[in-house]
Amino acid sequence: MGMLARALGDHLKEVAWALFLTFFILGCLYLIFGRHLGYEHIIWVCLGFAVIVLGVFMMIILGELLWLGLLKVFRYFKPGG
Repeated sequence: MGMLARALGDHLKEVAWALFLTFFILGCLYLIFGRHLGYEHIIWVCLGFAVIVLGVFMMIILGELLWLGLLKVFRYFKPGG
């Protein structure tokens, strides 16, 4: 189980880095396009994309945590072991 937990920790670091880069790019797009199209409109577009991206990454993280939990429960109740 330790190997799976370490792999999950490493993957969470990669996901956090990808999420940071995505939000950084959205912030840059806000600054670039906000000047031309209006900051009050672009903030909603960027926030909408940020919510969608955050939702996708949260589903990935929760799926991995659920998988890890199911493996732990399966090994606990495994017959003969």
